Amino acid sequence: MNAGASTRTALVVRGGWKGHDPVGTTERFIPALRSAGFIVSVVEDLTVYDDAERIAAIDLIVHCWSMGSLTAPQEANLVAAVRAGTGFAGWHGGVIGTNVANPAYLRMVGARFLHHPDGSVDHTIRIDPAPTADAEITAGLQDFRVCTEQYWILSDSHSIELAHSVFEPAPESEWAEPVRMPVTWTRRWGAGRVFVCTLGHQVSDFDVPETAEMIRRGLLWAARPRS
Repeated sequence: MNAGASTRTALVVRGGWKGHDPVGTTERFIPALRSAGFIVSVVEDLTVYDDAERIAAIDLIVHCWSMGSLTAPQEANLVAAVRAGTGFAGWHGGVIGTNVANPAYLRMVGARFLHHPDGSVDHTIRIDPAPTADAEITAGLQDFRVCTEQYWILSDSHSIELAHSVFEPAPESEWAEPVRMPVTWTRRWGAGRVFVCTLGHQVSDFDVPETAEMIRRGLLWAARPRS
């Protein structure tokens, strides 16, 4: 494929803690990006964010790097690129269980991982009504069951929640009432679009059709719109 005015570019940045299988999980979505017409580049080094000009020209960054840390210049370059229109997307610990010492990054993605119960938890993902253009990400999807890590996160009200789960209290819990927790959301950061989903602990999570479809749509949604 030759790059042209209508061709968009995607950059997959993957690595970090191997327990989240950054290679295997990203490979599940790279074909969908290519099928949608993106020229996809893959890097396995955070130093790509040192190149402000390069990342500012990218239409979509898929960040899958658990337990990472950005230098101050890398963080500034990335946040500036998104603010100017570069799309940014990711899932699970690869996007919110990382860069915890980078406050500008955390404000951009809109959450920080805090806790999950030990092991996989059988729980329901509930689709939220979304009377906005963002609803295309979950259009036609119904509530569905998953058995995977259930993330307890710290978030804010700037995001548009598209799906959530509920932590039910147990006798040993510190809380007495059910706690609602965002699972999938979108966010505007300047001119850029941000998409995050807390599912995706391992490749088998994407064998759940609703999970895979929601993330696939979210990646495409986050990309810089065609001019």
